[in-house]
Amino acid sequence: MTKKKSAKNTVRGLYAVIITVLLAALCAPAACANPSAIPPVADTDKREGTFSATPANPDEPGAPADSGAPEDVSSASGIPHPGTTDASGGDTGAGAPPYTAKPVVSIAVPDEPVSLDPHYAGDDDARAIICNIYEPLFLLDDDSLEPVPCLAAEYRLLDDLRWEITLRDGVYFQDGSAFTVNDAVFSVNRAIDPILNIQPFYDLASILRAEKTGDKTMVVTTRYPDPVLPRRLTRLDMVSKTYTESKTPGQLTKVANGTGPYMLDHWSAGNEIVLVRFRGYWGDPPAQDVAVYHFIGESADRMAALLAGEADIAATINPRDAYSAPQVLSAAGAGVFWVRFNQKSGIMADQAIRLAANHAVDGERLALDLFNDYAMPAGGQIGTPGSFGYSALVTQFPYDTVKAGELLEEAGYGGEPIQFVALAGGLRGEDGLAEAITGQLDEAGFSIELIFAGREEWLDALFDPKKAPDMLLSYTANDLFDMDGVYSTLAHKDGFQSAVDNSELNGLIEAARSEMDDGKRAGLYDEIALRLYDDPFAVYLPALKDIYGAAADLEWAPRRDGRILVAEMKFSAASVE
Repeated sequence: MTKKKSAKNTVRGLYAVIITVLLAALCAPAACANPSAIPPVADTDKREGTFSATPANPDEPGAPADSGAPEDVSSASGIPHPGTTDASGGDTGAGAPPYTAKPVVSIAVPDEPVSLDPHYAGDDDARAIICNIYEPLFLLDDDSLEPVPCLAAEYRLLDDLRWEITLRDGVYFQDGSAFTVNDAVFSVNRAIDPILNIQPFYDLASILRAEKTGDKTMVVTTRYPDPVLPRRLTRLDMVSKTYTESKTPGQLTKVANGTGPYMLDHWSAGNEIVLVRFRGYWGDPPAQDVAVYHFIGESADRMAALLAGEADIAATINPRDAYSAPQVLSAAGAGVFWVRFNQKSGIMADQAIRLAANHAVDGERLALDLFNDYAMPAGGQIGTPGSFGYSALVTQFPYDTVKAGELLEEAGYGGEPIQFVALAGGLRGEDGLAEAITGQLDEAGFSIELIFAGREEWLDALFDPKKAPDMLLSYTANDLFDMDGVYSTLAHKDGFQSAVDNSELNGLIEAARSEMDDGKRAGLYDEIALRLYDDPFAVYLPALKDIYGAAADLEWAPRRDGRILVAEMKFSAASVE
């Protein structure tokens, strides 16, 4: 048996993170006392990297035309909420907690985004930034994991194929233009255009078209009944039609013009992205004025920046680095590890061998040894509790090497090498996890050839059916918190990460994804879960929590959908005195 191991990554030097207090450059003291009373800046150039503290003045020569923005857009109703802090840290009502604004919030993320175009940016680092600039029609409620209106005000189902959405009033883009139904229709139709080949397209494949039906209403028509549509729209940010059409695709990767509480100040390639508070935001004004994102590749280096006081948050921390953080914040996220079996050809086409692999892997031990308290049991399926369709009828496979050996003998397995591919140097500790799984499988009688692949080679093995190995370690994030996102992607014959083709299973998945009755749909997912427990398509591994190192004075609860919303952050008053 040959085992290939990855070379140790050279530890990258700690980035020098220089934080300049920008509060004085943002606004004069009088403006800061009530920043939300200032109309939105309507200078398109400010989305391209040059920030000015001076608001648009319609009385000055060359000023933009009146955008119609209200004088006070501090909240959706125009009335500040009691018991909260205003943007300058002042108490706006009785009972306000002892928190205040910190001029600059510094966030260390693993990689620099490729694009700030919200319809193309699919990587976690881009989304961590973009979610503060752009907003969708719906957001997932962090408690119920159900979609709730954001830029939409309400919605209703007209029939099985048509959804009517009414837009929220008083919303403006950061260039001062009003958010209209034309922008919403354009955003949806742009995202589903197959010619553009936009990254979220797979999640949105059910959408046929979006049409304007009134000054504030639109209808989204689907190709088939799709009960998941409001959840799908949580992944689709709204863009300005006029602004987007005025830019080339290349220009749109480096500029931004959303409706969110923060707007792009500048992007210094290889160094930082800086966001500043958008004073025309329709919702509650955020407490923090500036968010600075630094790109620090290694988990240990992000933690070092946190400990040096050069970052307030270190995102995507490896569990082995978390012990040294001033505080560790975590959430039961959307991501789950899994080992995919290639059922279309080779040795893993044998059901008994697939069952043996699940009995041979001790998920509880993996969670404890590798992830401390930052992982949850697999639950006999790929998914996280709280997701729609997550079944209570199956549980984690019992660790039983005797049973695994009996199943291997039943299958007539004679020690033939089984190729197992994992990503070298993954952010979440894939190296150690792959080695631990290999050891457990070998102990049960398997003969595993572990191969650590570079990113491009690993992606080819994941997406190209002709290059699929016997087994492949992967990590999938079910961002919609609906089991359709798992089964349609990983277990259906047409799923882009699937290595299984079972006609009965395909039929169940298709029926569930178009069943509009929630009770019937949940029953179908129970049936799918039971079928995939008896005939597994993967080793079901622990679900890893999202882990953040944080400054001791930060008060922030990470969201399960992974959005790092700066507007939800607070700092203890003593820390900024």
